[in-house]
Amino acid sequence: MENVYASAVCTKILEGGWIPFAISLILAFIMFGWCYGRHRKIEYELTHRIELAKLGTLLSDPGVRKVPGLCFFYTNIQDGLTLVLGHYVKNMRSLHKVIIFTTLKYLLVPKVDRHERIIVTKLGPESVYPCLIQYGYADPLNLEGDDFMSQVLSQFTKSLVAYVGNGLGCLPSEPRQAPPEISELEEAKMAGVVHIRGKTRFYISKKCGRFDRFMLVFYEVLHCNSRSALPTLGVPPPQCIEVGMLYEA
Repeated sequence: MENVYASAVCTKILEGGWIPFAISLILAFIMFGWCYGRHRKIEYELTHRIELAKLGTLLSDPGVRKVPGLCFFYTNIQDGLTLVLGHYVKNMRSLHKVIIFTTLKYLLVPKVDRHERIIVTKLGPESVYPCLIQYGYADPLNLEGDDFMSQVLSQFTKSLVAYVGNGLGCLPSEPRQAPPEISELEEAKMAGVVHIRGKTRFYISKKCGRFDRFMLVFYEVLHCNSRSALPTLGVPPPQCIEVGMLYEA
């Protein structure tokens, strides 16, 4: 079908049929530049990601203070932790008491069931939890801040209760005692909630080739004119913190 359309346009090039080709090339170049930059950024994050062993070392450092509160740390990767965390700890020398690493992921399905949208598990270090929020391409990303918070905490509570119940060998009909992590989470929520995301940019070094230099500069232009998903989630601006970091290309 596309070949028929293209051949029909080719017969009209001298009469102005080149305009659809020009528009298609411009749109294709914009999409390629965005995908190329995103791929390079995620590749850099996966190469320099923080492993769980290193996270335990960061948390056990006596120079790092644990301040009261609940922190949602947004990351683009699921396998490991974002290197923005290490940059934040190195410069701020503090971490919140409870940290939830949150990843927004779009699936190649129209809609994701509400009960499968938010997945919260438990990491090795204490008071550190990964949270995966899944969306289909037809799902609206229009949660309000309180609704988003309540859904994440509700799923968090269910996961913890199920985890503790399975670990103790309880039957489904037996009452389960609420794990201490739930009360710790409620205390952290009452102390204050903050949302942290990385504001990363490429540092284009002299060793980059001309193609990489041009494409990364073009990606930076696109990235500066894009918006974050946090406002769509309804996160209040006073609770948002952006941590700037340069990725060496």
